[in-house]
Amino acid sequence: MAVYNQDDNSMLRQLQLYELNLLKTFAEICEKNNLKYYLIGGTMLGAVRHQGFIPWDDDVDIGMPREDYKKFMELVKYQIPDYMVFLNYKKDQEYLRYFSRLVDTRVKIYNDSNTDTLVEHAWIDIFPLDGTPDNRLRRWLFFTRLSAIRVMYHFSCFEKMVNLMRPGRPLYQRIIIKIGQKTRFGRNMDSKKILDRLDRKLQKFSFEHSKYVMNFFGAYVYKELIPREWFGDNSKYPFEDLMLTGPSVYDPYLRQFYGDYQIPPSDAHKDKHTISKIEFGEDKV
Repeated sequence: MAVYNQDDNSMLRQLQLYELNLLKTFAEICEKNNLKYYLIGGTMLGAVRHQGFIPWDDDVDIGMPREDYKKFMELVKYQIPDYMVFLNYKKDQEYLRYFSRLVDTRVKIYNDSNTDTLVEHAWIDIFPLDGTPDNRLRRWLFFTRLSAIRVMYHFSCFEKMVNLMRPGRPLYQRIIIKIGQKTRFGRNMDSKKILDRLDRKLQKFSFEHSKYVMNFFGAYVYKELIPREWFGDNSKYPFEDLMLTGPSVYDPYLRQFYGDYQIPPSDAHKDKHTISKIEFGEDKV
């Protein structure tokens, strides 16, 4: 057991190596079964700017077109070692996130980013990528209606699922979080029923046949709506000792999320989880 120190790069690096092993297993399954995936968000930024993890990053983000995501869900449990577990809200009673996770049970992380401290295993996040209406106004209305349902979901599981420490949140999100902190609004709602409702709506438009696609549960809200052509097909990038698939048109993709992405942010704007403790198992990667 080790108390986590944000300045202890050796401990963070050890966590990253466990996550890299998860990522390697994930990529092998996708390649073996001809499934599409893309590095997204900070993981794609790490691939371009650092050829691996952003030095202060503590997780991994992957996007999969919806059809590939569904196929992966059915295959993964047969193709991972015993110490890994695949989590999805439809399959696991206690798991409340919409996106899925592949976790390494040999590592426990005490995450203080939320109201309640969460004890979680080392993870990589796997997000479904979905289509949207081609018409700009219809696309905006579609995303806005979904976002209203998403707010209800966050209220329903506020203490466990809302990251209070994420930097750079827009004003409306900060107001919603304040309401959640000051009231018990929405706590009696069934989180999984709300997720089921979102799931049905998100699958209305095909990723492959839409001009614009989205990672609806991504951190950047409307910025997550991007041209499908940016993802392209099978563009590889170095990530640590791997070559992994990411968006082919990477420069506008990264600029949409991060602006001048070659300039690292200040310490106050580095997006990371508030980890208080990490327990590593005896098995090393």
